[in-house]
Amino acid sequence: MPSRLNCHYENLSSPYLLQTTDYQKQFCHLYAHRLAEMTRLLAPLGQTKWGKEVPIMKLCELRGEQNVQCIIIGTVYKHQAHKPSILRDISEENQLAPQPQRQNYSEPEDKVMLEDELQRVRLQGEHLEARNLATGIVCAVKGGTDNDGYFNVEEVLFLESGPQKPLSPRTPGSKLVIISGLDQLQAHNYVDALNIFQYWLSGCLGNSREAQSTVRLIVAGNSVRSTAIAHAPTLQVARNQANANDTVQAVGQLDSWFVSWAHALTVDVMPGAYDPANFMLPQQPFHKCMFPLASQLSSFQSVSNPYACRLDSALVVGTAGQNVADLLRSTSLDSSLQALRCTLTWGHVAPTAPDTLACYPYISSDPFIMKECPHVYFAGNCESFETELHVGTGGKKTRLVCVPSFCKTQSVALIDLESLDCRQIKFSAVSE
Repeated sequence: MPSRLNCHYENLSSPYLLQTTDYQKQFCHLYAHRLAEMTRLLAPLGQTKWGKEVPIMKLCELRGEQNVQCIIIGTVYKHQAHKPSILRDISEENQLAPQPQRQNYSEPEDKVMLEDELQRVRLQGEHLEARNLATGIVCAVKGGTDNDGYFNVEEVLFLESGPQKPLSPRTPGSKLVIISGLDQLQAHNYVDALNIFQYWLSGCLGNSREAQSTVRLIVAGNSVRSTAIAHAPTLQVARNQANANDTVQAVGQLDSWFVSWAHALTVDVMPGAYDPANFMLPQQPFHKCMFPLASQLSSFQSVSNPYACRLDSALVVGTAGQNVADLLRSTSLDSSLQALRCTLTWGHVAPTAPDTLACYPYISSDPFIMKECPHVYFAGNCESFETELHVGTGGKKTRLVCVPSFCKTQSVALIDLESLDCRQIKFSAVSE
């Protein structure tokens, strides 16, 4: 087995680790802190872009005045008739107003509003891409009100993920591997691909030089299963017990895989949407008892979802894909890569939380705000592999990576932390 390059590692996921478990609070605190924090970050950017002669005003200061050029900073609220509603679910249970389930509830007739601490106003304008916006985004808009009470948007400004520290490569050619969607319950269909992947990690396939430069493996969620459990009405207790036994067996098999991989390099394991972990974001690290063999190794650790770390000077941030999947449901974005790019541009990892994406009711912070621009930003469990080198304002460069589910593609993403190049590596044992 080849010796690995040394890579300085720093875990930056402490903001995602819950110190308390108080679920009695309302989500208004989270929205209020998100608006206050991002207003503080957006205000100087707006004055730099549009000049100090255009005032930043609150909605209550407009008082029905027309033709007043100003800047408004607020939270987007998107009124969508087909958005999931608990009241509609209750009515469906009582067979009052049955509604077909929709995979996407974005419509051209959706109304976009901007609200601050006290009021809200309807937005309109040619520069407003309403179909690609979602509830929870904080932005600054320049424009003015008209006689009908609408705010005519001329320009929109987003945070774009804050400043970015420059890359200072100390370990030339160090590489990061990201895998997701192992779906161990179905692994019997592609166990040969997993074995090939293990040999590749160990450098036993004539790739010793590449294996030597691979410094870390991130497992980005849905390792146990990649789809929701079908809750069919049944009185068969034995069937439910069988499902539980299958899950326990799958976790044991994962433990064996993780031990083998951790002997080759450092492994970070994130929970996913369908793993046996807490449902709300941020998902907490798996308990050590789930992987008793792998947890004994110093090269293995369970981490949160979302997950952030620094490898040498490269900031790596990513999720198991829930933020991207939920954004595709509520907008007209065409691909996971577009959705991932939007969250980076908006400066928020999960803007639709807590509206349509469950998250913890934070009181005094919003850990999903991206105050520093990452060098690598990934989302796991996507339908296909997609990547792009995004160049933001000021020359900030971020490698966007949509990591496909291994159970569907038998492939992983390999990222060069120095050049930010990224490519897909397939381990399918079936000739194509």
